[in-house]
Amino acid sequence: MAKILGPDGLPITTEALSEPQTSHYSHLQRELQTHPTRGLTPSKLASILDQAEQGDLLAQFDLYEDMEEKDGHIASEMSKRRRALILDWEITAPDNASAQEKRNAEQLGELVQSIPDFEDVIFDATDAIGKGFACLEIEWHRAEGFWLPKTLTHRPQSWFQLHRGYRQELRLRTHAMHEGVLGEPLRPFGWITHVHKAKSGYLERSALFRQLVWTY
Repeated sequence: MAKILGPDGLPITTEALSEPQTSHYSHLQRELQTHPTRGLTPSKLASILDQAEQGDLLAQFDLYEDMEEKDGHIASEMSKRRRALILDWEITAPDNASAQEKRNAEQLGELVQSIPDFEDVIFDATDAIGKGFACLEIEWHRAEGFWLPKTLTHRPQSWFQLHRGYRQELRLRTHAMHEGVLGEPLRPFGWITHVHKAKSGYLERSALFRQLVWTY
């Protein structure tokens, strides 16, 4: 039987698709935001940005949430950019496609159309425009012989941490070590991840909101 391989070249097992990765991390689900804009001063802001560069991103992500919520102009401009991507779309076969490729494209289009609230999925993925990245967790189910996304749920940026290695890696923020690195790697086929850089550099410094925060 043919096997589906993940990005690491290892086979994907159905057990890995049976439940969302975060279902065991109740500490993330219970967290409350700290609202760092309350009593924000230039020195406090500088401290938040410095902490982010040292790997502690929580306050910076909570700050981004406050900015979008409390500043009407930022919220309006972000809404324009994000909703501009919610357009009519279709999946088409490649040029000079075979009959099989055309049937596959048609079937894939029907399957994607069946994902509930797919426009919300596109909107949630564009949360990366202001905050640098967005992660949507996939919950799978079996339907008509296929593994299909049942839900795609936006997870707060504060649930994640960054590991600097050969390339920066997004990981779930846990207290466990995996292969000598803090945090749990994102499970293959468990996530849709969109990274959006407003400028080049490390991800913790490349978000659009980080450039707007002093004006805010």
